[in-house]
Amino acid sequence: MWKFLLFFTAVITWPDLSVGQQEYLATVDHWNFYKVKVFGAMTNANVKAACEAAGMRYPCYCSGRDGCTVHWTSDCIRYDAAGVNCYTHRVLSANLCGTTDGYGSDCQPLDDTFVYMPVWLSDDSAWGVDYETHTTHLQGANYNNMYALCADLWFISTL
Repeated sequence: MWKFLLFFTAVITWPDLSVGQQEYLATVDHWNFYKVKVFGAMTNANVKAACEAAGMRYPCYCSGRDGCTVHWTSDCIRYDAAGVNCYTHRVLSANLCGTTDGYGSDCQPLDDTFVYMPVWLSDDSAWGVDYETHTTHLQGANYNNMYALCADLWFISTL
């Protein structure tokens, strides 16, 4: 009986590494944006998989609205940035840090975050930023265990 109890306890306390840790960032146009931990290379495939494993969708490099469809596909979310900018990192930086400078690299909450960026590089790299060095255009295939930008719908209650 003791073996069963010890085994049962270990199963309950063992962390589920298949689902990344997540942190709420901001709400833009009825989308809640989160940073979700990715395990492995920061490729488009892994960014997409991390968001889906967390039960969320994923934004592309661009918003998908009003001519902002470069590096965007119909499987990415579409949101209205209310004229802030076309680029997801810049939109979130404006909401979180009050600036669109540095494509998000000047906004600490966006540190080490990557977005899905279709048709960018042949190595399937997602696009990312680093706050410590204020660097943009990080090629995801060269980075591991960072964060994906993910989103889920925020619903307004009519009650």
